[in-house]
Amino acid sequence: MANTLVEYEYLDSTPVKKGIMQTVIKESPFLGGYLPFIEINGNALAYNLENVMATASFYSVGDTWAESAGTWAQRTAALTVLGGDADADKFIQATRKNQDVEALVIEAKAKAVAHAFELNMIMGRTTTDDAEKQFKGLMRLIAECETSSTTDLDGVNNTQVIPASASSGALTIDLMDQLIDAVKPRCDALIMSRRMRRKLQSLARAAGNNLTVAQGKLGEFVTLYGEIPVFVNDWVPDNLQDGSSSVLAIASYEQSTTRASGYDNSAIFAVHFGEDGLCGLHNGGIQHEVVGTSHTTDAMKHRIKFYCGLALFSTKAAAVMIDVLDTALT
Repeated sequence: MANTLVEYEYLDSTPVKKGIMQTVIKESPFLGGYLPFIEINGNALAYNLENVMATASFYSVGDTWAESAGTWAQRTAALTVLGGDADADKFIQATRKNQDVEALVIEAKAKAVAHAFELNMIMGRTTTDDAEKQFKGLMRLIAECETSSTTDLDGVNNTQVIPASASSGALTIDLMDQLIDAVKPRCDALIMSRRMRRKLQSLARAAGNNLTVAQGKLGEFVTLYGEIPVFVNDWVPDNLQDGSSSVLAIASYEQSTTRASGYDNSAIFAVHFGEDGLCGLHNGGIQHEVVGTSHTTDAMKHRIKFYCGLALFSTKAAAVMIDVLDTALT
């Protein structure tokens, strides 16, 4: 069974690495205790995506047994390099004895890495901007549940795409249940924007059932919809364009678009974690290097880097609701 990134990091108990992981855990539940990771030795992983489950039958004595192992489609997930440098100014370090400047800049860079991972986990390789440098995010992975070359979320031909409407429709409890039921063997998490969580909370209150709160795997508080954790990802867009006949073209999405009529939809994801579902890929975990004195500034240079990727091992392990609108919320 795949370990979480936190479990891998138990092997490295240096104070700096502990501080980096504490920051990452606070910023991203997926880099903390929820998304499992597989460590791979090469720079890419070729794997089988299960698209038709195996079957079993009942037999009498002497019957001929039939083979039915299910079917798979091959996919490849490449490791990408995520990271950045953090320079701790030596003058500030020397003159501000009440602050550990190096610790502060390392913490800020670790936070940036966590945020970049969360963004790419949703939107990776959906647009042309630096697309080849990114790993595939949930939007692209779910689109490719249809075919390896599909670049849109097709609610007509892809069973893992649940349209709220042919173009734009209000979120309902019934739609949430439909989304959850699309994930097998079980839904382990719901991922949505803050706006959509507010709308879901409003719907739950109207039905006489507030969203509940429980302690998560690392002692943090987690919102639950029924028994399913609800995670806010600040990079799930709320300015998606209206769909066309239950199809959303993800390649045409532009993050800088002003939210307005026609560009006011969101997406909600349901996922199953594990080596039979959604799983992270890495080589060496989140790493810290002391590069040394900067050649151009009076600073000590630190580098935070993460060789990472994302893979989806079953077409039924993730689903997305598209064309969904949070009506009556501002």
